[in-house]
Amino acid sequence: MNEIDEELKQTEQTIEDGSAKPDEREEEPKKPFSDALDWVGSIVFAVSAMLVLNLFFFRSITVSGPSMLDTLEDGDQVVATNFCYTPGFGDIVIIQANKLMNDDTGIWGEPIIKRVIAVEGDTIRINFDRGEVYRNGELLEEDYIKDLTFFRHNDTWMESDKEYTVPENCVFVLGDNRPVSNDSRNLPQVGFIDTNFIMGKAFVRVAPSDKFKWL
Repeated sequence: MNEIDEELKQTEQTIEDGSAKPDEREEEPKKPFSDALDWVGSIVFAVSAMLVLNLFFFRSITVSGPSMLDTLEDGDQVVATNFCYTPGFGDIVIIQANKLMNDDTGIWGEPIIKRVIAVEGDTIRINFDRGEVYRNGELLEEDYIKDLTFFRHNDTWMESDKEYTVPENCVFVLGDNRPVSNDSRNLPQVGFIDTNFIMGKAFVRVAPSDKFKWL
């Protein structure tokens, strides 16, 4: 009898402390729509993450117009980043031109893409007769341009062979296709670009896929 009493005590103890075997417990009923809510939550998280990445880290921009030929063509798609980015000489940048007018679209605020030729404190001088660009007194060797920098649209543009200093927190930008590019040479309409308007540095061309290229 003592053995039987001991087994009964052990069984009662097991019930009290909840240590019954898993298959002896009653299954908790699933909450209605719990799976659906989990699925929706996952989608919301993924979309939010993509929006944050797009806003703070990466942007996809489609090139409009021929001003960056032959480096980039009309319709090319590039990816840019502004994460821990400080504009530097030679960078290809996306500019949120909210105080500029894009000649291709006639719309204020249309993003444009140009190359940084000088940053704050640099001096820039262009001899439009010889098509030469000087940065801090040194002639630039520009193997990326389509043609020399002869183009000067009218008297409101930079004066030939005159030295200009890039203001604080600004950059001087030019398109690679100088004869058609509307850029910092056009002082009243574009001029020196406030770095706050720079959306990021374009670092790769992703489309067309057969023209994938690191920039």
